[in-house]
Amino acid sequence: MPESASSFAERLRALITNRGISYRALARQTFYSKSYLHDLACGRKMPALNTAQRLDTALAAGGTLVALAPVPGVDEERTASGGAQSLRCDAERLAGLLVTQTPTTENAAALAHQWLITEPPQRYELSAGRRVGDETVARIEDRVRQLRRLDDHVGGAETYAMVSAELAATADLLREGSYREAVSRRLLVVIADLCQLAGFVAEDSGRVAEARHYYLTGMRAAHTGGDAASAANCLSSLSYLEANVGDRREAATLARSAYVGGRHAAEATGQALLLERVAWAHARMGEASLAERALGDVAEIYQHVDLGDAPPWAYWLTQDEVQVMAGRVWTELRRPLRAVPILEDAVRRYGDDSPRETSLYLGWLTQALLQAGEVEQAVAVAGRSATLARSARSQRAVDRVAELRHMIAAVEGRTSAADEFLELSAGMSADPGGHLEGQ
Repeated sequence: MPESASSFAERLRALITNRGISYRALARQTFYSKSYLHDLACGRKMPALNTAQRLDTALAAGGTLVALAPVPGVDEERTASGGAQSLRCDAERLAGLLVTQTPTTENAAALAHQWLITEPPQRYELSAGRRVGDETVARIEDRVRQLRRLDDHVGGAETYAMVSAELAATADLLREGSYREAVSRRLLVVIADLCQLAGFVAEDSGRVAEARHYYLTGMRAAHTGGDAASAANCLSSLSYLEANVGDRREAATLARSAYVGGRHAAEATGQALLLERVAWAHARMGEASLAERALGDVAEIYQHVDLGDAPPWAYWLTQDEVQVMAGRVWTELRRPLRAVPILEDAVRRYGDDSPRETSLYLGWLTQALLQAGEVEQAVAVAGRSATLARSARSQRAVDRVAELRHMIAAVEGRTSAADEFLELSAGMSADPGGHLEGQ
């Protein structure tokens, strides 16, 4: 029996046991016979990929059964020839499967692990000497979209290696591959999208200098590829970084330049996102009227948003996200009476399945509550923010908790609840390389 068939059988038996489901019930759910399922679980038969997918879904296996499904004829070839061809076939099959599983809280860790151990298909395109066509670029675009959704559930400390490897492989394809001019433009744009994502996860894992480099590289790649909206997004992302950790005046200039340069090329969602970063940059400068004007423009434009038409880099800009940014701007401008209701309403719809975002947004609510003098409520919210930050694998989330600690420690006449928060969160820290402690 091929090794992969044995591994599939072992995993299938374990899942059936762990889920507490009978073969009869599984047969009814998947429309396979009970005897056939017995044969699969004992390794007497090998499943087709569609069979593995159906069982994977029924048993909520998070893609693990699909990844272990053997390919008839290939496993035998591995045994006979040492496996060079089968390794390539397996890797290409796994690469395809990685973009068919929608990332969720339950399967994100498993998908991230599979991504790390699977060679990018770009490598095989080069090694085979194939001419790069539209189909290859479409596969890479699908992978970038999947990486973005993985990052929704897994913090930058985990996703940085995946995104940087994907970017390097795609850059190699651009540099060494053979393709038409139209394909080269698509490759440049997908590289720009990867650079923007790489900059975000680099920033999230504490690699600020690398983030700056990625954003600038992405802007140049998008410009060369003829995508003004993507170039503006990279420049706008850089402005957001600078507003948070760099020169705030430069950040405002970059944000406005990005909006002016990209507003005519971007659809409504992209325009709204570019304007949000304008609002944030002005808020960080303390320029309330300019920040408020930008928020008003966002609200007006967002009325015309269709998320189905959003570019890949703006799919996440929901109404809740727009509200959170408004609450953050008012908090930064020390307007807690405006900020608290907005943030309370928005974060109520965020759950523990997005620990980084929920932790960060609760941090802003904590700050607004402290500004409003609601110390007890602020400490309770800060406690939840710290709990989520411990599991987020995000430097930003941990750093934000450290900021909350300073704010709460500075409150006069601290309560016992505040002291307890300071004690419980004291061990949370992160080193510059993104390896978090206190997790």
